Amino acid sequence: MLKVPGRRLLVVTLLATGWGVFTAYRIWQAVINPPAVWQDSLAYQAVSKHPLFSGALWSGTRSPLVPVLMKVTGQFQHYALAQALLASLAWGVLALTVSRLVPPGWREVVTAWSVLGFATAPLVVQWDWSALSESPSLSVLALLCACGIWLVQRFTWIRLAALGLATLAYVGLRDADIWTMAATGLIVLAVGVYRILRGAAVGPGSLPKMVRAGWHRTRRWVLVGVVLVAASSLAGAGAYASHRNVLNIEEALYVRIFPFPDRVAWFSAHGMPEAQDVDAQARATPAPSITNAQVVGIDFSDPKWAPLKNWFSNHAMTTYALFLVTHPGYVVTAPFDSPPLTFNNASGQLSFYLPIGHDPLPVFETVFAPNRFVVVTLALLGLAVGTGRRILRKSEWWFLIVFVVVGLFSMLLAWHGEGMEATRHMLEGDVEVRLGVLLVLLLAVLGKAPPLAGPSRGDVASTVPEPVAVPGGAADGLFVPLPTTDTREPTFVASPRSSTDVPVEG
Repeated sequence: MLKVPGRRLLVVTLLATGWGVFTAYRIWQAVINPPAVWQDSLAYQAVSKHPLFSGALWSGTRSPLVPVLMKVTGQFQHYALAQALLASLAWGVLALTVSRLVPPGWREVVTAWSVLGFATAPLVVQWDWSALSESPSLSVLALLCACGIWLVQRFTWIRLAALGLATLAYVGLRDADIWTMAATGLIVLAVGVYRILRGAAVGPGSLPKMVRAGWHRTRRWVLVGVVLVAASSLAGAGAYASHRNVLNIEEALYVRIFPFPDRVAWFSAHGMPEAQDVDAQARATPAPSITNAQVVGIDFSDPKWAPLKNWFSNHAMTTYALFLVTHPGYVVTAPFDSPPLTFNNASGQLSFYLPIGHDPLPVFETVFAPNRFVVVTLALLGLAVGTGRRILRKSEWWFLIVFVVVGLFSMLLAWHGEGMEATRHMLEGDVEVRLGVLLVLLLAVLGKAPPLAGPSRGDVASTVPEPVAVPGGAADGLFVPLPTTDTREPTFVASPRSSTDVPVEG
């Protein structure tokens, strides 16, 4: 039998070895072939030629951080290597963070290696080869997940700042993420405000006292919501100023609105000009086939389309958003239409973007990125096991559930936000869902179950965790059970935590 220090050294050695092998594999995948240069790659490179502190770089025709990274690296080949190094750091941080959610020993190694194994699947690693935004976006997604886990474990200003910086990077890489993070932030903010107002309405004290008490209990929700909304608004301001999302809306309408006279009529009733000309253009366009949707494109170089072009520049986004809000059935069912309502989509196969003559190790795809039916099965298994083992009492569990839900929303939003290459643009949400399901399953199976003894129903106001404050900003997380009390000041209750749940320091 090894002594305890020897066992710990073995665990640390295995963790370091796993990360080293992972880093070597990501670098190898990035440099083994010349980097793929796509049309989007050239567009990013063009933006990167602008001065560092110019508006054309930070609020130009492309999201700013990829051009900034290209400016720093100088060449596409160096950009590919930088993507691999960023991935090594980000996924290593997430692997270490998640490994500390389980008891020390072999469970740490299995958990960390599982996360690193997931990041070696072709679904994730293949983008190191391309000069695009996918690889850095997925790396920052891993950092966002790690920051979220830190924050629910123990709320500190440093951890909140880390979440804010990761969010800024996330929304600065791809415009679709602006809307995902803004919506998430608004929901979190609304929950916090609602809890404050609810406490003030039903509390026994005066209104000012109850508002202050509610603020102490729920201010963490409000602060997180404000950070997410502020970061998204900053990135959104740049996107709005450059009108760079106009093309995305055009392409979405070409394939999902213009081929359908009833939808064109709805847009016409809400201010879109030249509806009859659009219908005529649709009749002159080849009909859809079994595999390809009808695409009614508009040549805006023709002066006759000037009114429609002006409408796209100034009103299309808000009108399209109103259409989606008022047609929830379409929002949910349209992504499953046949033929798929998208074009230039490589038949929905991400393998189209793989390097010619070289495939990442397919075994990682089979193990860590199975088909959607297996993912759903694993999600249900994780929920069942976690519920049976009472893992749902852990704050990290609730965060990972939210992480999966946000990933599903991200996929839906990405599909509706772009008519071309929809599968590629849904990648981040797809990876987020799969990663969240993997972490839910790992925590359910390998995490230490809380003790049976706990607060009675009479002592706890709700089984749904609520944020409470600890004086002096001590080690409390975002989600903690809130007891009922008749005292004038809020009662502070520590989150149930096993002796093996070591918080990650900010």
